[in-house]
Amino acid sequence: MWGVTSSHHFQPHDLVFTSSVFARHAAKLADVGVSSVSWRVIAAISRRGPLRPREIASLEQVSRPTATIFLQRLEKKGLLQRAVDPEDSRSVLFDLTDQGREALSTWRVSLDGALAPRLQELSEKDITTLIEAQNLMQRIIAEEN
Repeated sequence: MWGVTSSHHFQPHDLVFTSSVFARHAAKLADVGVSSVSWRVIAAISRRGPLRPREIASLEQVSRPTATIFLQRLEKKGLLQRAVDPEDSRSVLFDLTDQGREALSTWRVSLDGALAPRLQELSEKDITTLIEAQNLMQRIIAEEN
């Protein structure tokens, strides 16, 4: 159960809060020029392929109108393009443009560059712990999706 495990006190909400703060901190350090929501949406489309607005809304835990606003902004910036959904002509799919792929690549390099000096200060054991935590988080996410 949650709480005290061996000599550690673990609360799931602390993990969520810390992960969120870390993501915002990394984006601020990298100064990527867009909100963390924007690059998360673009990264999600990069990983999963074209997505419907309702899928983005679900991934980002926002209402569909809110997701639509974000998608329209990214489309106006030339980072996304829309196409008619071949499975449902009443719906649209958003996909990355070449400019969107280039921007994501640039953002990743910026994030890596901003975080590298801080991560280089960590021990090999700490880096291994971060990798293991990342793998566990990805497994939990995969099980939910």
